[in-house]
Parts: sequence; C-alpha cells; structure tokens
Amino acid sequence: MPATALQHFREDVARARAILAHADPMPRASAGEQLLCSDLLRSAWMFTVGALDAYFCDAYTDLVAATVSSKSRQPTITLPEWVYDIKFPIRAILEEYDHANWRWRMAARKMMERENVLSLSTIQALFNKFFRKGHKFFRDLLDTWISRPDSKIRLFGVSRGDYLAMADADKRAARENAGDRLEDRFRTIFQRRHDCIHNCDRPRMMPQPLDKGSTVLKVVQDVEYFVNRCDEHIALEFRQFLVGIGCSAATIARTGY
Repeated sequence: MPATALQHFREDVARARAILAHADPMPRASAGEQLLCSDLLRSAWMFTVGALDAYFCDAYTDLVAATVSSKSRQPTITLPEWVYDIKFPIRAILEEYDHANWRWRMAARKMMERENVLSLSTIQALFNKFFRKGHKFFRDLLDTWISRPDSKIRLFGVSRGDYLAMADADKRAARENAGDRLEDRFRTIFQRRHDCIHNCDRPRMMPQPLDKGSTVLKVVQDVEYFVNRCDEHIALEFRQFLVGIGCSAATIARTGY
C-alpha cells in the first residue's frame, strides 16, 4: 500500500507517545498538578485516536483515487457499479495539477475532509467493497490476529497460547467472542475521545479520572496493533481488487500496490 497514510499514522502516534512520556513522571502533589497531568494524558489519548481516524480516511482516499486513476490510464477495465456512485467535489476535479491523475487524489481527499471513521462498522462499510466478495473486515482475520505473538488478551478475550491449544469448535466460539471484544474495546476508546473533545471529559459534572500513564499506553498499543494489521490486509485485498477489475501489471504498478 502507498506508504504515506501509514507513515503519517506512525508520526502522529509518536507525538502521542511523546506527550505520554512527558506526562508520566510529572509531580502530582497538588490538585492542579494532578489535573495538568491528567489533561496531558487525555491529549495523548486524543492524538492516538486522531491518528487512527486520519489513517483510515487517508487509506480510503488512496483506494478511491487509485481506482479512478487506473480507469483513466486503462479505460478497458470494468469498474463495479458502486464506484460510479462515489460523489467527488467538482471544484477539486476541475482544478489544474501538474500531473493529470493527481486530480483524483485531491478530489478523494476533499471528499473525506469532513468525515470521520470512528466506528468499526464505518471502517468495514468503507473498505469491504474493495475486498473479495463475501470477505468481512476484522471478523475474517481474527484467527490470524489472535495467533500472532503480539496479540493481546484485552483485545480478543483470549491469549494466543490458549487459542492455539483449542479444538476447532472452541476456536470458532473464541473468534465470535473475540470479534465482540474487539468492537467493545474500540467503542470504549472512541467514546473517551469524544468525551474529551466535546465536553472536556465531563460526561456529567466532574471530569472522569485519568491519572495512569499505563492506561493510555495500552490505548496506544492497541491502536497501533489494529492499524498495522489493517494496513497489511488492505494492501493485499486491494491488489486483488485491481486484478479482478482487469488492471494490467503496469497499471497496478502505477498505483503503488
């Protein structure tokens, strides 16, 4: 997959880690110091979720732009009907660019400027169209994800060792539960970001407590794991999508996939 979306994600998460590293050793003797430290931890949380949001918006932009520019380069390919329903800003298409196909990248970017993808169902709806027919983002990947050495119980509700030792029937049940756990985990992460952005982390009268750097570090780790796994899968599936619509090897190479 073109490296820009993932590169920017990693840079933005590094900024979140820097805020976390600054907050963790701060003195907390007074109420003011405690609040300042908590606010820095909230900032790291928001930066991390913002990095995820930006990654998926950029990744979707890349897929749309690569699809349309491929059609421009190779008119004989057959696009699915849903591609023609994507609404591009006319101004972005009509503007002059040094490279003719760059207009599609800019149009796709402007299309996503005011969007966010802060729910797993939204991410699925955007990307599943570019995957093999019947293939479902996240749920069809759980066996591989849980089996990785760096998988986390808090994400999937089961350890790698326990999962690998299970019989097939038990694995199926574990994957079903893991899908629910993954959605619950990210729903919680996204909701806390919304609370911070929209009401300064006051869903009621008082700010919610957040005084442990380890809590935010786990959020950073989980978001990194999720985005990295998704990036690998998007690249693999989209290349198959391009092959499936009839793109030549030369056309695919021009997209960067």
